[in-house]
Amino acid sequence: MGTFNFNGDVNAGIIGDNGTINIGQQDTAAETLRLAAELAQWLRDQGAAPSRIEAADVLHGELDRAAQERRRAEPGVIRRSLETITLGLGAGSSGLALAQEISRLVTG
Repeated sequence: MGTFNFNGDVNAGIIGDNGTINIGQQDTAAETLRLAAELAQWLRDQGAAPSRIEAADVLHGELDRAAQERRRAEPGVIRRSLETITLGLGAGSSGLALAQEISRLVTG
């Protein structure tokens, strides 16, 4: 266990955005794209409804195009895709965890 000493008050104002500290590798478009591919495969493996699989493919496609064009992914496409994918997914499921992480990476 490590010990960290701070000289003064510790609050979100000195730590960073939303009180988080990022140490190590930072989130990248490649990581988000990898997670989107993993989510699409998970949905296929689970025998998800075709509409969810299609939404996962749309999500992956938008993230891929955005990375190739060096632009931010279209928020509306991402939001609609994630909403379709997550409808009815069980709390604590791998699919929901993947979708939440993608959302965090894209909006964070």
